[in-house]
Amino acid sequence: MKPVSISAVVACHTCPLRYYLEREMDRTESVRYTISKQLSYHLGREIHPREVWEEVLLVSPDIDDPETEKMAFTWAETCMNQKWKRAIETDVKVTSKKLGIYGVVDRILDEEPYFAIVRSSEAPEAGVYGTDRIRIACYTVCVTESLDLKPEGGLVEYVASGVSRLCIPQPRDRRAALRAIKIAHKIVNGFVPSKSKDAPCENCYLKEYCGDGAKKLSDMM
Repeated sequence: MKPVSISAVVACHTCPLRYYLEREMDRTESVRYTISKQLSYHLGREIHPREVWEEVLLVSPDIDDPETEKMAFTWAETCMNQKWKRAIETDVKVTSKKLGIYGVVDRILDEEPYFAIVRSSEAPEAGVYGTDRIRIACYTVCVTESLDLKPEGGLVEYVASGVSRLCIPQPRDRRAALRAIKIAHKIVNGFVPSKSKDAPCENCYLKEYCGDGAKKLSDMM
């Protein structure tokens, strides 16, 4: 069984058809992701906004503009006012042979809950987003298998809001993750998904490509 990424699992949970279409696309790293990722390396120690911004420019020199710089400084200053657990390792590859999935954990901690994932979106008013519950459910299994740890859940760190929240996956989250994993594996093996009745079509940037069902993007451009 060819493993699939946790990001693919989350995409299939949201909309299998969109994942099917996106597999053909070359996607670039978003500005928000670049900032949040670089900022994550400073969590748990003294944060210097200028240092974070200079690192962002080294990673992605082409995003140097006043608005992006303001965003980076604002996020860094927001995170300065919060207490964060310090990581003992970052960007750790983990897998689950049992489920056939893999991913990269942003931050490994030396105490419970043992790991954290970093998100570039603003935090919801309470708890974590449903898609992040799926992520944590998947990462919990992978961390258990790969690192010989036994986390009940993990932290979701919304650095844009300066918020870190504990997520303990529930049975419904694990069921949803298992369904999405099965669909992702089927798509990788050639399955063409149909349009889901509850897909978030209204704000989807690919909605013009799937009105008549799944097709290859190359056939429609």
